[in-house]
Amino acid sequence: MPVISVKMAGKLPSKAELDAVASEITEVFVKRLGKAKERVVINFSEVDEDAFYFGAKSVGDIKKGL
Repeated sequence: MPVISVKMAGKLPSKAELDAVASEITEVFVKRLGKAKERVVINFSEVDEDAFYFGAKSVGDIKKGL
């Protein structure tokens, strides 16, 4: 049973967008890895932009051009 965690800085997309992305991720695991669709678990979570860093700069600061 694969458990896939998707963490995103800032607000998560709409439910419809998450549904579409979850469907596409699931299909990759079904087609490429032979996993049963009903056993693929996907979790989307939101991370505060000021707590998500690239190269010691927060996403919040990067978006502000700092």
